[in-house]
Amino acid sequence: MPNDVEKLEKIIGFKFQNSELLTKALTHRSYAAETGSHEHNERMEFLGDSILAAVVADYLYQKYPDQDEGRLSQLKSQIVSRQNLAQWAKKIKLGNFILISKGEEASGGRKRDSLLSNAMEAVIAAIYLDGGFMPAKKFIFNYLIQQRRLVIHDTKSKLQEYIQSVYRTLPEYKVLKEEGPDHQKVFEIGVYLKKNLLGSGTGHSKKEAEQVAARKALKTLQSKKVSS
Repeated sequence: MPNDVEKLEKIIGFKFQNSELLTKALTHRSYAAETGSHEHNERMEFLGDSILAAVVADYLYQKYPDQDEGRLSQLKSQIVSRQNLAQWAKKIKLGNFILISKGEEASGGRKRDSLLSNAMEAVIAAIYLDGGFMPAKKFIFNYLIQQRRLVIHDTKSKLQEYIQSVYRTLPEYKVLKEEGPDHQKVFEIGVYLKKNLLGSGTGHSKKEAEQVAARKALKTLQSKKVSS
């Protein structure tokens, strides 16, 4: 096992001071029960899940300042989902390092998404317990956030379709304000319907600001439709 731990350390880019933490993170309940020689990783799964949730929530809160709580929750679920965790566990071949019982091995447990995603959370906890918050945050960002393409619905297209179908015209976007240095510009863009401002939004690119403005405009139009 020590050589395996060292190999996994190289894969994840973190050197443990206490390698027993990593061993524990990789120990499934079935193996602990079968051998009686190791603690299993379920408590570490709990801790890793909480750290993951906090890191992802902070990232999304900072990156998408104009998204509401419901949308942020949807984006968060994409990153912390069992499917995403298991996908990246497979990419780093985490299943090869997990300690499982003979019965779990025979039933294909090493490739099971639930087992892999739980082990991924336990590894996050192990990194946190050994090196602190920043190494754990770096691991989460590198493997679970940066590599994940979030599905941000194209509200601009939805708004255009809605306005075309109801008003037989197209929305118009105008830059209302442009601030900041070239490397950190902030744009404010308004979207108009027949010279009437429907909504405005800000962003670090015109496209981002347009999406925010379109979402607010669509909300305005739909609320008017309901109230009428």
